[in-house]
Amino acid sequence: MAIHYFELDQFGSPSNLGRTLRAFGQKVHQVDARRPVAMPADLDEIHGIVVSGGNGSSGASASVIEAIVRDAAKAEIPVLGIGAGSRLVARALGGEVDGASERGVVGVKLSPVGREEPLFAGQPWASQQAVWNDEVVTKLPEGARPFGSTAGSKFAAWGLGPWVVGLDWHFEWSAMEIAECAKQQGAVSSNTVADIERLGRLFAERVSMVLMPVDRMVSGRAKDVRH
Repeated sequence: MAIHYFELDQFGSPSNLGRTLRAFGQKVHQVDARRPVAMPADLDEIHGIVVSGGNGSSGASASVIEAIVRDAAKAEIPVLGIGAGSRLVARALGGEVDGASERGVVGVKLSPVGREEPLFAGQPWASQQAVWNDEVVTKLPEGARPFGSTAGSKFAAWGLGPWVVGLDWHFEWSAMEIAECAKQQGAVSSNTVADIERLGRLFAERVSMVLMPVDRMVSGRAKDVRH
């Protein structure tokens, strides 16, 4: 079994998230969402889904990925949306999305609910994070909880039950990607870039341990030797 990582476009590389997941023994199958033939026929052998960031959540393959997300949520397969992927996942599950503009290194605040969420353990209540948003979630899916916000996004992080999480900020980016994003607003200190990358690796570790634990890869399989 593997985590299927849907790349909405060329900007959706797994980067540090992919490296961290693999370091934890996860199998990560990258899916180019621009190629219909790359889409999985079913959810067999999938124990987690990541929908990456990109230029937007409404590409040609969006409806297909939304259907996969809905099926995964029903099957209690963990789903993580990042950036544009967060908006796609929210829309797939009944949320609403609208245009916005927030780019660069911005302040993120965790909500009281987010502060108690195990996935965010070790994250400061207020931090600087890298975003590249031309749209935001304006209404959460029914039953979803807000985990964090930015100045431009009330629902910059949210979750639905124990299986679905969406984040506007790009915790998966490397230092080079963060610095490139920061050019939108001018110089950002190397210490800030390093802090963002460090917090991103920590969050990626929590994804592997809490949201998509590696033992789900063998869920339902006869793996114990009986004497």
